[in-house]
Amino acid sequence: MSTTVAAIAAEAFDAVAEEISGVILSCTVTRNTQGAYDATTGAYSEATTTFTGRAVIATGSTVEGVGNAKIADLFPAYVAGPSDTVMILEGLTSAPKENDTISAGGVTRTIKAVGDVVGAGTLFLVIAA
Repeated sequence: MSTTVAAIAAEAFDAVAEEISGVILSCTVTRNTQGAYDATTGAYSEATTTFTGRAVIATGSTVEGVGNAKIADLFPAYVAGPSDTVMILEGLTSAPKENDTISAGGVTRTIKAVGDVVGAGTLFLVIAA
């Protein structure tokens, strides 16, 4: 058994998926990056990058956090809104960033805050709305 955060997260997500159907969702994170300015058109080009992984929605339709922790406990500087959802992400090839969009379970949300679990760059806690 591997002891990297990525391997442990993958094993945990696999185990949950095996025991409880519909909890582990495939997800796609989309990032739009502004490119070079085109003087002819007067507009900036835009590059879109997508990467996939798996997600668990930890809050349903409430602004509760994970377990007994509230969003304010997880992200003290963040002011939670009524549509905010806490998600745990695993298996991404790039770290999510604020303002990326995430599609999971047929719903697309905008990422508002990102936490890198233990700083490993492979398991993330995000708030999306």
